[in-house]
Amino acid sequence: MATTDTHARDLSEDLDTELLIAKLTLQDIDDIESSRKGKGREGAPLTDEELAFNEQAESIRNLLNLLADYKFAQSIDGALETDRTHLVTFSVLNDAEEDDHLAALALSRGENLPPPTVFQQALEDPSVLLREPRGNSTGGTSTGSDFSSSDEEFDDSSLEKPQPKPRVNQLINRKRLTQREIPVRVECIICGDRISSTRSFRAPCSHHYCLGCIRDLAEASTRDETLYPLRCCKQQLPMDNVMRLLPSPLVDLVQLKSIEFSTPAASRVYCCNRTCSIYLGGASDDKTDIVCSKCDTAICSACKNPAHPGEECTDNIMTLEVKALAATQGWQTCPTCNAIIELKQGCYHMTCRCSAQFCYLCTALWKTCQCRQWDEERLENEAARRDAVLPGVQLGRVFQQMEELRINHECLDHTWRFRHGGGQCDECGDFLPVFLMRCRNCQMLACRRCSANRL
Repeated sequence: MATTDTHARDLSEDLDTELLIAKLTLQDIDDIESSRKGKGREGAPLTDEELAFNEQAESIRNLLNLLADYKFAQSIDGALETDRTHLVTFSVLNDAEEDDHLAALALSRGENLPPPTVFQQALEDPSVLLREPRGNSTGGTSTGSDFSSSDEEFDDSSLEKPQPKPRVNQLINRKRLTQREIPVRVECIICGDRISSTRSFRAPCSHHYCLGCIRDLAEASTRDETLYPLRCCKQQLPMDNVMRLLPSPLVDLVQLKSIEFSTPAASRVYCCNRTCSIYLGGASDDKTDIVCSKCDTAICSACKNPAHPGEECTDNIMTLEVKALAATQGWQTCPTCNAIIELKQGCYHMTCRCSAQFCYLCTALWKTCQCRQWDEERLENEAARRDAVLPGVQLGRVFQQMEELRINHECLDHTWRFRHGGGQCDECGDFLPVFLMRCRNCQMLACRRCSANRL
C-alpha cells in the first residue's frame, strides 16, 4: 500500500512539474511576441519565425488543456477512492433491494421464494448498515461510540481522509466468494448500456440483456410472430428464466400468445367479428361451430367464416378480394399458412413467418422444383445494393457481385459488425439514425433487434 501511495504521489509531482514548465514556456513566447509588437510593417505577412512561435504556442495551450484534464481526472479518481466505502455499501443496498423486488414478484406469481442472494444474505447482519469505529492510520482505537448518526455519516469533513472498509466487505470476504459470484459490469446486446451482471439476463449465446430490454422483447413477441419463440443468435431463450423477470400481466399475455403461435397457422381460428378478432383456438378435424367468449359470435371452424348451420362452406368475400389483389400485383401465397407475401429483393427462396421455406415462383418446398433462383433484374439490383461504392467504379463491382450471388446467394451465417450512420433495416423496414448492423458476408443492414432476435 505504501508503494502505491508513493507512486501516486510521484505521478502528481511529475504532473505539477509538467504544468509549470508548459506555463513558463508559454509565458516566454508571450513575452517575445509582446516585445515585437509595433516593429513590423502593418499588413505584412508573418515571418517563418513568427509562424513557428504561433504553432508552438498553440501546441503548448493544447498540452495545458490536456494536463489540466488529466489532473482533474486524477482528483476524481482520488475522490472515488476516498468514498469507496460508501459507494460499495450503496451498491450492495441497491442490489439487495432489486433482489427483494424480484423475490416479491415471484411470490405474487405463486412461485416458491428463490434462495437469498449474496446481497440479501449480507443485509441479514444489522451491522452492515453501520459504520465501523473510526481509527487512525497507525492502528489506534476509537475513543467515541461505534455508531455514528446520519449527519455525522455524511459530514464533509469525513471525506478528507480514507475511511475503513465497511463491514459488508468483511462479511463477503468471510463467505469466500469465488470470482464468478462477484458481480461484474456487462453490456446489454440491445441498448448497449453497461449493467451489473446480477441485474441482467444471460442468453445461451452468452449475450446479456438488461431487464428493460428483455421485457420489451417479450412484449414485442406478443405482437410480432417473427420474434417467437424468443431467441438470440438463433438459440432459443429458456422461457422459465425469462418469465421470472416479467411482471404478472405480461407473463399471462406471453403464455396466451405462446399457445396461439405454437398452433399451426392454417389451423388457427379467430373471431370473424372485425371489432373482436381474438384467438379462439385450433380447428379440429371435424367441422364445428365455435362461439367467441368475448362477443358471442359463432364461427365455423372449417372455413373461419360466420357459422352457417346446414349449409356448405364458402370462401369469405374479403378473402377473395385480397387474393384477387395479390394476383394482379404478383404476390405469392405461403403454401403452409396461406399468408400473402411480396418479394422486394433477393432470390426466390422465401421463408415465411410460420417458418415454411418455399419457392416464390411455384410455392413448392424449397429445392424441390426446377425454377430459376434469380431474376436478372433483381440480381442486378441486389448486387448494386450490396456494393454501394463510388459511381465511377460501381459497374464493374456490381457485375462481380452478380457472379458471386449466382453461386452464393444465401447467407446462412451472418457475421454482424457496427455500421456508422443511419439507414433502413432490410428485415423490419425501420429507419434508424444510428445503431445499424451490417453483415460482413452478405452486406445486409439490420437493426440490433433483427440481428440478434430475428435473423
